[in-house]
Amino acid sequence: MLRQIKSPVASRQSPVFKDLLLCAFSGVLLSFPFLRINLWVFAWFGFVPLFFALQNKSKTQAFLLAYFTGLIFWLGTIYWLMHVTLIGMFLMSLYLALYFGLFGTIVSSLSIPPRPFAPLYISSIWVILEYIRSYLMTGFPWALLGYSQSTNLPVIQIADITGAWGVSFVVMMANVAVYQVASCNLQLANIVRKCWLPVVCLAGVLVYGY
Repeated sequence: MLRQIKSPVASRQSPVFKDLLLCAFSGVLLSFPFLRINLWVFAWFGFVPLFFALQNKSKTQAFLLAYFTGLIFWLGTIYWLMHVTLIGMFLMSLYLALYFGLFGTIVSSLSIPPRPFAPLYISSIWVILEYIRSYLMTGFPWALLGYSQSTNLPVIQIADITGAWGVSFVVMMANVAVYQVASCNLQLANIVRKCWLPVVCLAGVLVYGY
């Protein structure tokens, strides 16, 4: 029987291609709520492919993968700036993607699945980066994660207390919780134990919203 011999180059390229595909998919999913079709539901799990791509990566690899995700997201979100300045749109996307890169670098150094409070501190990191982006160098507060829920009325009612940051926080918590469940193949009891915090927060948000 003949044995199939895999090229060492192909074996190295395949995981890289898979990671880039996951990152591109994540960037596209996250851009959907900000298009005219306003598919807000994709924001609740748009980061999950990126989280999978960041598994077991060095900080440099994580930065580059998350940066690529951010680049795809921003090119798909502020594409209309090309009608004003194509170079400016591209340069702005290159800058804004840095925040994704920083986020990926931090997340890669944390062990998400085993920690029940991961949704809390991962969401806090994201909101801090959004806040910095909104004010640093005159700021660019567009396309905050919370803005993705602009037509999801029950969820955005907490904005009268927390602003858009609170909505961003809740949506990111949901992303981390979905990743925890998808990556760990948890039993029902473990799912409840590890994901109770996002569930309680989301339930509180919906009760307040309604």
